[in-house]
Amino acid sequence: MKAQVAIVALGSLFLFPCLAGDLEEGVKFYERKDYAKAAIVFERAAARGSVDAQRRLGFMYYHGEGVAQDNPRAVALFRKAAEAGDIQSASNLGMMFEFGMGAAQDEALAASWYRTAAELGDPGSQFRVSVLYYQGQGVARDRIEAAKWWTLAMSHGHEWAERIRPSVESAEAKLTSDELAEGRRRAAEWLKAHDSKK
Repeated sequence: MKAQVAIVALGSLFLFPCLAGDLEEGVKFYERKDYAKAAIVFERAAARGSVDAQRRLGFMYYHGEGVAQDNPRAVALFRKAAEAGDIQSASNLGMMFEFGMGAAQDEALAASWYRTAAELGDPGSQFRVSVLYYQGQGVARDRIEAAKWWTLAMSHGHEWAERIRPSVESAEAKLTSDELAEGRRRAAEWLKAHDSKK
């Protein structure tokens, strides 16, 4: 048993540099716009479990860079990366299910993936979740939950807040003061809980 553990541990020492090397090599090819070579290298790293390579390769399939454009393949790669905790891939899946790109349009799945990315702190997904709750799209309509999520999205800094401010102010004008106060309270509670995890 100890010999098996030692072999696995020794094997992992060789695997991690290989994963990092493939990823770095793929990035270099990609930056030189040698997309075909980048795709080959990312494919190898993705097959070995590199989340970064899975996301990058997903984008390449989505855009048709170095590979034939293939949205279902992009969805599969984004799903693998998102299930491993990749924020950007979860957000990408939300968009792809929302608009039916590479998968059947599914508002509930879109909301679920956006919510996953929102819970991980992605401001774009937090704003998108607020819109979905406000409109009742893929989730039950909940104006308080909408206020919570747009408050969180606005908390990411001046540039981001200014970009979404007109939409937020328009929606806030339609909420009661109690709904707004409760949404802000929930946002503060979320921030406190997530700050304590850092």
